[in-house]
Amino acid sequence: MGIRIEKSFQVEEPVEVVWVFLSDIRKVGSCVPGAQITEQVDESHYKGTISVKVGPAVTDFKGEVEIARLDPQEHVLEMVAKGQDVRGKGSASMKMTGSLHPLPDGGTEVKSISEVSVMGILAQMGGRVINEVSNIMFQKFAKNFQEKLEQEIESGTLGEAETGIGPKPINAVSVAFSAIKAAMKRKHPAEAGDSEKAAAEAEDEPERKAQ
Repeated sequence: MGIRIEKSFQVEEPVEVVWVFLSDIRKVGSCVPGAQITEQVDESHYKGTISVKVGPAVTDFKGEVEIARLDPQEHVLEMVAKGQDVRGKGSASMKMTGSLHPLPDGGTEVKSISEVSVMGILAQMGGRVINEVSNIMFQKFAKNFQEKLEQEIESGTLGEAETGIGPKPINAVSVAFSAIKAAMKRKHPAEAGDSEKAAAEAEDEPERKAQ
């Protein structure tokens, strides 16, 4: 199953400042919910993981990232990533182009175009839910990107190597139910209200059992 995703968000900082952050794949990777760059193989190849939590259990997806283009003049980053569930039940690949565009007020628009292909258990969710999951993940990514960029500017650590503890695993149940609710709203707006309460209760159930 192949999906094309185009997204954008804005930050207050100028293009030159945002590029310092965007061109560091370790820092960009740390903004993806549950993701972490674990190893740099060479100048353009990296290894990483994404941790997904379902109830008390955590599953890791291991993958590789290749920097296909890093253009400081045009402020464009192109990367290709592929990964597989460590249990072999699903896999995914992605080609992403990220670009920076100056805004009239001195800020920057960050644009992202991704072509995603999923196989196995991931493809069984269906295109509508996968699209909604992508929307939720991008919102979280944009929020993390903005917060981390601001933190590094304020602390004077922009351009320094990535440090810190590993990422918190994605709560797959929470993301999936949020995506399903969003998909239902788009398809059946009149019925969405009746289903949200049941979905929210089901979303909280794994957490209650884990406690």
